[in-house]
Amino acid sequence: MQTIGQMLEGVARYEPNRIAIIFESLEFTYAELNRQVNQLAQGLISRGLSRGDRVMVFMQNSPQIVTAYFAIAKAGLIIVPLNAAYRRDEITHIGKDTAAKAIIADKDLWLREAEPIRDLPDLELIVVDEKEILPGVERLHDLMSAESGAPPDHAHLDDIVIILYTSGTTGRPKGATQTHRTILINLRGGCSANKFCRDDRLLCALPLYNSYGMNVLMMSAVASAATLVIADRFDAREVLDHIKVHKCTFFAGTPTMFSYLLQEYDPNRDDVGSLRVTNSAGSHCAESLAREIERVFGTVHLCGYGKTESSGYTCLNPLVGIRKDNSVGTALSSTQLKIVSDTDEELPAGQIGEVIERGDTHSVHGYWNRPEINEQSYRGGWFHTGDLGYLDEDGYLFLVDRKSDLIITSGTNIYPAEIEQVLYSHPKVALAAVIGVPDELKGELPKAFIVLKKGEICTEQEIIDFVKSHIAKYKAPRMVAFVDSLPQGPSGKILKRELRKKLPGSGENGPTTNQKPT
Repeated sequence: MQTIGQMLEGVARYEPNRIAIIFESLEFTYAELNRQVNQLAQGLISRGLSRGDRVMVFMQNSPQIVTAYFAIAKAGLIIVPLNAAYRRDEITHIGKDTAAKAIIADKDLWLREAEPIRDLPDLELIVVDEKEILPGVERLHDLMSAESGAPPDHAHLDDIVIILYTSGTTGRPKGATQTHRTILINLRGGCSANKFCRDDRLLCALPLYNSYGMNVLMMSAVASAATLVIADRFDAREVLDHIKVHKCTFFAGTPTMFSYLLQEYDPNRDDVGSLRVTNSAGSHCAESLAREIERVFGTVHLCGYGKTESSGYTCLNPLVGIRKDNSVGTALSSTQLKIVSDTDEELPAGQIGEVIERGDTHSVHGYWNRPEINEQSYRGGWFHTGDLGYLDEDGYLFLVDRKSDLIITSGTNIYPAEIEQVLYSHPKVALAAVIGVPDELKGELPKAFIVLKKGEICTEQEIIDFVKSHIAKYKAPRMVAFVDSLPQGPSGKILKRELRKKLPGSGENGPTTNQKPT
């Protein structure tokens, strides 16, 4: 098995003139990308960095972030992606936790957070993508003036190549490690399931500092010798334009992104006929939404599931074969799945419990510098995901919810994802999220936050009655808040922890006309 650097080197050797990246008006062939990667890798080594040193990457979506990732990997170093929204405390925590020796940054992000980055105790090299010389930093261009030959590749398959900090629901973010082996094996499963080939054009509007964008889009494109079309950010109108102009064959995103795309789509303006397959992950995709995606865009839509800790997809529905309603498919690659009780006893098919997994897509190193968390999260040799779900007799996984999102009303379990699935089938609902609200008598009661489709008006009782007509009455939300937008993470995942913060005195109930979030 090749390392990640060797994978790019091989594609550049056999497909040198194939377009690797399209970004705005720019195009790069695989030969050009590989040459730039080699130059930057040689430049990093020439500045004294050695195998295993950590390099933070603080960049937005662009060809430069792709070059930086592969150069760091080729040099035998470790990539530490930073969310572009990170500020002083988060950067300081990650920089100290990894003892980062270097950082590669966009000019605007660097200028915004220069002070806390400069103060990191182990930092020796600061590289900024900027034409002018800035005090105390090196220009990315200057670092890429080295020879274009491939650097010596001393990496082992089980060497850490990425430390990706998870947002987490409590406490400080922790670094999930990914190795050459975990990423490449995950690619084998995901690329095979989607049947990627050299003629595909994968559109990435997900942030490339996120595992979803990095591995499912960027790494998959290179592994398939396909073309990666990069959007600088997610904007529904721009995504539809990219599909039309660049004849994209694949798009992956969160269900929230697809909801916005459906609202923006204009059959008289948008040509999405090139799309072959679409994927959704990051949160539960209601079956009604998945079918609407297929009907409107004329594509095969595959719902999947994965964790940062497993380097990408754990499960995906098959492109050819049986796709079961509301399922996230079957395990990919070498992954094994089990459903267990609170005491880690395996549960039979159809019974809800915690999803646990193991296989070569999980790093042997676990979380960076977190032995106590590794002992708990990887107990018994299985990674405990914190997600609730069940397996059917055929091995298809059905997710129910996060353990932390479970609502217990009068001792009865209510799963928000089940309510959200019904809400998404309402013709006026664009986005929905359900959380538990404390109640002195019953413990918790479900509350729905809803974004309506453009121009729609709805009442709280209309929503409650609709849910009661589809599932048991005790599961229906007792309260409904109509909002203009829902808080989202960089990948478009709805952040329920932010909704919980707004509970005291939110005062958002009542009918409204929806405005699309900006």
